[in-house]
Amino acid sequence: MEAGLGGIIRNTPVVTRLWIFLVIGTTTLTKLGFIDHLDLYFNYGLIFRRYQFWRLITCFLYIAPFGVNFLFQVILLYMTCRRLEEGSYPGRSVDFMFVIIIAGILNLVLAPFFKVFFLGIPLSFTLGYLWARRFPMVHMSIYGVLRFRAKYLPWVRVALSFLMGFSAYPDFMGIVSGHIIFFFLDCLPELVGKNILKTPNFFRRIFGQLPDNQGFDPIFQEIIQNNEQENQIEIENENENQFENENNSDNEEEEEEEEIVL
Repeated sequence: MEAGLGGIIRNTPVVTRLWIFLVIGTTTLTKLGFIDHLDLYFNYGLIFRRYQFWRLITCFLYIAPFGVNFLFQVILLYMTCRRLEEGSYPGRSVDFMFVIIIAGILNLVLAPFFKVFFLGIPLSFTLGYLWARRFPMVHMSIYGVLRFRAKYLPWVRVALSFLMGFSAYPDFMGIVSGHIIFFFLDCLPELVGKNILKTPNFFRRIFGQLPDNQGFDPIFQEIIQNNEQENQIEIENENENQFENENNSDNEEEEEEEEIVL
């Protein structure tokens, strides 16, 4: 069990912890006036004509000014990133970091088409979409009021953006990039028998000493396991009901055939 802020930090997987730290640190520095947020956003002209290559990274680290929206986005980022790292990549932090890099590159390609310049929210949305597709039957709720399955999470987040008066373009961009990533990571390998986005060996050599998250307290993994057990029971019940319905329909067809014969 996590106890206090220190426990949460210690039990947070390493990649999630690093990303949250960089996001909060970057926003704090802009609030204190050490960094101008206009020096952080994504812009092809400034990157390749004025050689401001840092924007390729900083555009993912500034998600919003300090305020309610910033707190909301940080919480979503933390929950999304931690769920995916603990649920899909336990003990494989290097693989998770590579997935984030690939997703980031894809968002950089899509950004001009959606006219989005700060890409932290789309990247968070990409990972959230990937997690929702991998664990679609997990039970979720918002403040204990709105209850839904994880497969509806991306669209719930879009609705929340509309209700809170924020632009939904970053959300839709995240859905597009998330669907592309999901296809290449989960669907295409089953079709061709090869994962073309497999973590390369040179990347493992560079980040091979990155501490894995096996020592952390995987609270979301426990939730997922419990939901998977419930889902298995539901699937078994559905199969039984389907079998009974098929038998009933077969009996009805036999009775109708007998009636026709008579």
